[in-house]
Amino acid sequence: MSESTVLSHNSGVSINVNDGAELVIGDFPAKEAIRRTTVLFRQMASTQEPASYSQVRKVIGQIAHQHHDEHRDQRLEIQRHWNRAHGQLNAHLLTAMADRRALERLGAHPNLPVPGEDVKPQEVLSLFQYGDLIHWDRHAEAFQEIADDDFQHKWQTLNFLSVMTQLSHF
Repeated sequence: MSESTVLSHNSGVSINVNDGAELVIGDFPAKEAIRRTTVLFRQMASTQEPASYSQVRKVIGQIAHQHHDEHRDQRLEIQRHWNRAHGQLNAHLLTAMADRRALERLGAHPNLPVPGEDVKPQEVLSLFQYGDLIHWDRHAEAFQEIADDDFQHKWQTLNFLSVMTQLSHF
C-alpha cells in the first residue's frame, strides 16, 4: 500500500461556472489504479481478512495480556488508544474531526457545519467496493444513482479516496 500512486495522488474536485454553465472537474488517478488499490486495501480493512487491523489487534491484545511485566498496563493502555482511534477513523473523516476540534478551540458555535462531517467511511467504502470497483451486487443500484450525477460521482469518489487513504495509514 505504501507504494500506491492512488494514496499519494493529490486528488480533488473543482467547480467552474462560466456564464451560468457549471463544469465539474475531478482530478483522480486512473480508475484501474483505484481498483487495484481498493482490492489491496480491502485485505487490510475487512475484518475477515487475516491481515486486517481487527485480526492483528487480537493477536497483539492476547500477547499484551499474557505478559505480566512492569510495562503491561502501559501496553494495554496504548492498545486502547489505538483501538479508539481506529474506531473514530472508521466512523468519521479525519479532516472533519480536525476541523471540528479547531472550531471548538476557537469558540465557534457547535452547530456550525463542517465539510465532511456527513461522510460515513464504512458506507462510502461499501458503496464503492460493492457497487463498482470489486463487486457489482449489493450496492450497484445506489452506486449508479450517484454515477448518474456528475458532481455527486466526483464528490463521492473524492470521499472514497479520502477514507481509503486515512484508513490505509492505520
